[in-house]
Amino acid sequence: MISFGSKYWFLYLLVILVAAAAATVVVYFRNRENEELTKKQLYILTGLRFLSVFLVAVLLLSPFIKTLKKITREPLVILAWDNSASLTASPDSTETSAKLTLLRDGLKKELPDNHAVLEYTFGESAKPLENYDFREKKSDYGQLLRTIVNNHFNENIAAVVIAGDGIYNQGKNPVNMLGEVNFPVYTIGLGDSTEVTDSRIQEIRVNRTTFAGNKFPVEIDTQYSKLKGKPLKISVLSGETEVASAIITPPTPNFFHTQEFIIEAGTPGLKRFIVKTETVDKERNTKNNQSVFVINVLDKKQKVLILSEGPHPDIGAIRNTLDEQTTYDVSVFTEEPYPADLKDFNLLILNQLPTHSKSVSDILSKTEKDRIPTLFIVGNKTFIPQFNALNLGATIKPLAGANEEAQAVINPIFASYSLSEELREIVPRFPPLQVPFADFETDAGLVPLFYQRIMNIETNKPLLAAGTINGRKTGFIFGEGIWRWRLYNFSVNQSHSLFNEFVNQLVQYLALRQNDDNFVLNFNPVYTETDEIVINAEVYNDVFERITTPEVKMKIKNPAGEDFDFVFDVRGKDYYLNAGNLPTGDYSFSAEVEISGKTYTENGTFAVVPVNFENTDLQANFEMLSQLAVLSGGKFYSPQQLKELAAEIKDSNRLVATNYYQEMISEILNLKWVFAVILLLLSMEWFLRKFWGIY
Repeated sequence: MISFGSKYWFLYLLVILVAAAAATVVVYFRNRENEELTKKQLYILTGLRFLSVFLVAVLLLSPFIKTLKKITREPLVILAWDNSASLTASPDSTETSAKLTLLRDGLKKELPDNHAVLEYTFGESAKPLENYDFREKKSDYGQLLRTIVNNHFNENIAAVVIAGDGIYNQGKNPVNMLGEVNFPVYTIGLGDSTEVTDSRIQEIRVNRTTFAGNKFPVEIDTQYSKLKGKPLKISVLSGETEVASAIITPPTPNFFHTQEFIIEAGTPGLKRFIVKTETVDKERNTKNNQSVFVINVLDKKQKVLILSEGPHPDIGAIRNTLDEQTTYDVSVFTEEPYPADLKDFNLLILNQLPTHSKSVSDILSKTEKDRIPTLFIVGNKTFIPQFNALNLGATIKPLAGANEEAQAVINPIFASYSLSEELREIVPRFPPLQVPFADFETDAGLVPLFYQRIMNIETNKPLLAAGTINGRKTGFIFGEGIWRWRLYNFSVNQSHSLFNEFVNQLVQYLALRQNDDNFVLNFNPVYTETDEIVINAEVYNDVFERITTPEVKMKIKNPAGEDFDFVFDVRGKDYYLNAGNLPTGDYSFSAEVEISGKTYTENGTFAVVPVNFENTDLQANFEMLSQLAVLSGGKFYSPQQLKELAAEIKDSNRLVATNYYQEMISEILNLKWVFAVILLLLSMEWFLRKFWGIY
């Protein structure tokens, strides 16, 4: 079917017919040179000219041809095999591995031949089957379903068969993803679902960086199965020395417990700690009774300078918290003159400055020159126009009115440092702060830790934001009254510990300066064995402009003392290095760059710790597999029911080819034969005119 791109094509077509006829009449019937032609010759030339002119004009209307193409999609059966380490972590691991091989061969043999079969393995990620070695450190069933949906969204999937133990320790619950699935899922349960006696470490939560002489909290989640009433010891060891312990007596057969310890950081360096739970008789899986965490203990004592517009309880609350830590040296000035030399300070806190009568532009120029991290606390005395004029990275745009009350709402994607569950629970109940009635704009380098909740309405206005601006750490508290948080914490818990955690985490994050020169490295002190070792670098010239022209080199030394050389790639304004996955152990590195003839070096250490997810829980989760199958329209089977599974797939009405029609549109302008016809018409007319003596 031929159609046209113009809405009123029929009118244009009529005009083209008239124009082509008129052009032909003028050339052949109004020209005396054509009187020598016979009527037959005249009609032939007239027809050729009319057709060629008409076709050329019609092409200007963008005609196209619509056709229907029949597409047949053959049925596809997808087989997915669990490749995670949990399948071979049990005592009968050899039997499980052999069983999976027999299962795969047997299932492919039982399935009918009128379809295509595609196989995947899955663990931390899903990928087409090459081999299975059961070395995946995590299990993500949700990622498997997402991969199948994304890779085969327009294919005729008759069935998906998943063979695994149902233990997922990463990603979403696959049952919650069935809304994205339009095919039946059949599951085969592998492993042992029998509940056995077990005490295991579920998770360890700890901040990876602290300072020498400090104490740091560590939270340990433990799970106890069939151990009701039995006292069990959980302990934390540094080397062979026990630094903390507790006795836990599960009150129920299936008991979950969170234990918090406060541990001395000790001397500087990477510190490796071992967490152990007591092993009991007849415990089949003892690999999950022990886990490791590593922290980076820094030796640099932090000097904090607080400048305030007069005495204020917020400053008293912050100082009381920092004075409890032996690694902070706090200086407070509530009136001028302020210290002239700021180079020795690691953090500057400005409370309600600038004001109408006090400008801090000179102080801020020094902090920018010396790259001193700065925390701004906005209050009633802050002179907002001057605050905005300083281009600090945040802009406050006052609206009608003065101040309003705002409570804190935690930003769930804030990742610069972590907060304990207890602090996360109490923050929304903290008393409101007095904040400007205004709109707020922050630079991209700032990430809100808290948003404002005003009159029980959560907003996107930041209450506390922190990040890196122009190469230095910067933070903002857009309200006054945090001293009430400290009092509230004590009234609820008879302790200031949660408020202290809030202040310590914020100050530690800001005061921790990666470097004082033109070469800055950003890396994690601790990686897991499944993490890629990614290190970023920033290079600045003498006027502190970001540059990417010099080459940055790094040498990494592994635990065996072997050196490996790397060169950073340039990505935008940053240097980027991905050293890939490294074996567990403690590593050291040395990086260098030459800037304007001067060589800058950076040395450091990091640790790679093992991942224990697949050894934590070895009890197969057949309940999840059954629920996944039934809710998707499939069924759950045991490995002994291969024939029943194959028969179910064969008898289903989905194992048939599907047809659909796709409308195809082809522009006539793109058809070569159309140009060939026009060229042929014009060529024949030219040839005949010459042959019959008309020039």
